[in-house]
Amino acid sequence: MTARRIQQLPANVVAKIAAGEVVERPASVVKELVENSIDAGASRIDIELEQGGTELIRVVDDGSGIAADQLALAFAPHATSKLAEAEDLLALMTMGFRGEALASIAGVARVLLQSRRPDEATGHEVRCEASVLGDVRPWNGSSGTRIEVRHLFYNIPVRKTFLKSSATELGHITEVLTRLALANPTIHLNLRHNGKSVFEVPGSAGLKNRIGLFFGAEVEDALFEIDSGPSEVRLRGYVADPHCNKGNAKLQYLFVNGRWFRDRSIGHALQEAYRGLLMTGRYAVGFLYLDVPADSVDINVHPQKHEVRFRNQSSLYSLVRSTVKARLLKENFVPKFQFQSGDTEPAFAPAPSRLTPEFPAAAFPMTPRRDTSPSLFSPRRADVVSSVAPWERESLPTVPAIEAIPTVPPEPIEPVQRPELPFDLPSIPIGSALQVHDSYIVLETADGMQVIDQHALHERILYEQLRQRIVSGKLEVQRLLIPEAIDLPAPQVAIVLEMANELAQLGLEVSDFGGNTILLSSYPTLLERRSPVNILKGVIDELLNKERLPNKAALLDHLLATMACKAAVKAGDKLTQEEITHLLKLRNLAEDSHHCPHGRPTSLNFSRAQLDKQFGRI
Repeated sequence: MTARRIQQLPANVVAKIAAGEVVERPASVVKELVENSIDAGASRIDIELEQGGTELIRVVDDGSGIAADQLALAFAPHATSKLAEAEDLLALMTMGFRGEALASIAGVARVLLQSRRPDEATGHEVRCEASVLGDVRPWNGSSGTRIEVRHLFYNIPVRKTFLKSSATELGHITEVLTRLALANPTIHLNLRHNGKSVFEVPGSAGLKNRIGLFFGAEVEDALFEIDSGPSEVRLRGYVADPHCNKGNAKLQYLFVNGRWFRDRSIGHALQEAYRGLLMTGRYAVGFLYLDVPADSVDINVHPQKHEVRFRNQSSLYSLVRSTVKARLLKENFVPKFQFQSGDTEPAFAPAPSRLTPEFPAAAFPMTPRRDTSPSLFSPRRADVVSSVAPWERESLPTVPAIEAIPTVPPEPIEPVQRPELPFDLPSIPIGSALQVHDSYIVLETADGMQVIDQHALHERILYEQLRQRIVSGKLEVQRLLIPEAIDLPAPQVAIVLEMANELAQLGLEVSDFGGNTILLSSYPTLLERRSPVNILKGVIDELLNKERLPNKAALLDHLLATMACKAAVKAGDKLTQEEITHLLKLRNLAEDSHHCPHGRPTSLNFSRAQLDKQFGRI
């Protein structure tokens, strides 16, 4: 092999290499530019995007501006006003400091930089395209800085092919801006996309109000303020009531000296403070702000500055855990009954039931053993009018027609054949089963006793019913007369819209309403006893999990299990004797009545011998 000569790389090649670390996607560009505006002392920052930031990113601020003789220098690699020598790295309080952002961005985009200092009569502008710098020219604009980044990755087509849809890229940008808005609660932030407002957060909105603007009143109203008190190391912020928990850690925001960061140790400390207050697999909501001496934290760890190192990690862990725990202990967390919309039973139902009504065999070709007798819980108006007092009949609502909406052809979900059982499940006459603690059903068996988890069993039944209907192409959906408007954080909106086809296959038809709002237009009729919004939010929690399933079929199956879990009766739900009997009857039709879709057992068996042994009879 011929030896190659060492040579200096051209500036444009160096810029493209550097951009690979700094400019990952449009959100990276927005982050760097907005951080520069914050460091310039801006009180208002306006961000304008086109096509998820791939075609245009415009950031305008009212900060201190850049002098005309320094405009060109701003594009030079490792040129910065934020530090002068190595020792300055030990006491950084600015957002940026590497001096490589503009140079990297200009290497893979067409950039226009316009700026005027407040003490100058006129401003100046300069263009930089693929690291080629133009002449500095006069510019007649207001004080502050205006940067336009157009056609990102136009000169690296392969990088552009790795970008996601505009909705997804917008979601990443809004997450970046959410972090910056929460880290800087006095700055006015305005974001527009394709000419439409995404959000506007006034500088007058306090931190708690900002949290509400981004995450909704449900989160804002559940927040408790925390403060460890004046000290060299101080913890401030908000944590939420345990009832306001999530299926992932996305609503755990950590900040140090005004900078967002991620840290497993601090996140674990927050979770530990909630030990005993949250179910397994649920995550606390918290917005934690650490103030520490600048020389006790190293932020020069990662090119995107997401990770930091603390000099005394263990003491911070203890501070977070003890402060949050002490605040939670001041509250009385006795559960309060909340009558949620969507969980109420129709006024015309003959018996209040949270169990799914049976459907005709033609709509549910599950097994030849199907019992086609009419269900006691069918909400059909004609079946119940005769049982209603004459003076009440006129007020009976009309049941909306069940409509099968066309859906995208689903990824094949392989049907599971029920194996022949080596035994028969016992028949359950009415009155032979007993509900205890409003959570478990106890019944006598031929050789002992069986205890059934009502939630796990109902979850399995709903999962199989949904699955079989999708496999057979007979999933019935109910269109909402008035679509439900659901406000979500912008990153979640992007994920939901990107997965709209998959959700439609599950009977959840969603569409964009603009801003941070989506519309839910339909839901599976099978799940009508539960709030469609709550079911959709449970599915969104699963979509936000970091672990992505290998293919769409696996994803759909996973989301089916989530929907079934959200719609099933819960531990603590009081069941009538008829509901208990109906649930046990449906168990006979399940392909796998022994485990819920997530793997938990639905029942435990205790033999007569085990009982006799425990009571000392043998």
